[in-house]
Amino acid sequence: MDQSFSGGGNWTVIPSLAENLADAIENGTRDQHSDALVNELNTHFDKCQQLLNSISSSINAKAMTVEGQKRKLEESEQLLNQRRELIGKYRNSVEELLKSEP
Repeated sequence: MDQSFSGGGNWTVIPSLAENLADAIENGTRDQHSDALVNELNTHFDKCQQLLNSISSSINAKAMTVEGQKRKLEESEQLLNQRRELIGKYRNSVEELLKSEP
């Protein structure tokens, strides 16, 4: 996860930034203050986007890991079943040989 995003505190800043920006827009004048508010809001939005992307990547990686583990489990089960079949065939062959001996 993005370590520069410190979590909860930044989430509470965004509504107040948006409110301040709305006040600046209502006044109808674009000045350095409103530009600074837009830049700060964009910065926070970018950090939120990075966090969401990081969470999404993490979820996808875990999902792929789970899928990979499921696939390995299925492959192991198939191999185990094949071994069981081969052992059964071997046992039957040995039993047939023993029956045919005088």
